[in-house]
Amino acid sequence: MRAKDRTGLIGEELAADHLRRAGHHVMEQRWRCRRGELDLITFDEDVLVAVEVKTRRGRGYGHPAESISPEKLRRLHLLLADYAVHSGAGRRRRRVDVVSVILGPAGAEHHGAPVIDHLEDVRR
Repeated sequence: MRAKDRTGLIGEELAADHLRRAGHHVMEQRWRCRRGELDLITFDEDVLVAVEVKTRRGRGYGHPAESISPEKLRRLHLLLADYAVHSGAGRRRRRVDVVSVILGPAGAEHHGAPVIDHLEDVRR
């Protein structure tokens, strides 16, 4: 597995743990359909949430959330609508959240806690 892929998986696990501690119920990880993939799907009380996880090792390329374009955000909303139909949750309130995870440099996972930022209800 490529280092970039490992970093992404680490970030998704950390994000899922963070969301569970915040009261979310994680329904799916890496849910796929023909249109694309959602990193995490959760319920936050009665709200169906698609969570995009962005993980980086350091801030050399800016904050991870900055990498989400308006087109990507639009696609996340469409994917969440697809999941709502697929799962039978079509009438539930929905939102898209972004969780940014900043890790230490490669090989330094155990040196300092990761920085996790959770942006709720990110809109187009």
